[in-house]
Amino acid sequence: MDYYKILEVSERADTEEIKQAYRRKAKEYHPDRNPDNPEAEAKFKDVAKAYEILGNEEKRKKYDLKRKMSSDCGIINDKDKVEPADMADFTKDMERYFGFSFHRGQESKQRQDAGKTRKNPLDVTEMFETFMKMK
Repeated sequence: MDYYKILEVSERADTEEIKQAYRRKAKEYHPDRNPDNPEAEAKFKDVAKAYEILGNEEKRKKYDLKRKMSSDCGIINDKDKVEPADMADFTKDMERYFGFSFHRGQESKQRQDAGKTRKNPLDVTEMFETFMKMK
């Protein structure tokens, strides 16, 4: 649930803007104004929850951090659920750089084609031996 969307405020909104948005939305969806309307009641509860989080400085910081981490780790869809990022390109890049597949028992085509003559670009053995003056 995106509490900023529920209250229709920006992420940079200050406490007063959030309070005004809450009052406006709560008045709009209040059960007394919308008797026998379960949809309005549900929206009223969402507005109250959004204000509970965004109206409290500590809770808002935690919420913002959680939102940022969720968006960094995946893609937020229209329903505000995080979908995992597509790892296909990542796997292909890793195969290209390291020369092996991360899937058990599979070697990349590059590695199969090159045989064992290809040197791992991240092999620091030679650099270590030179630095330490030992073999």
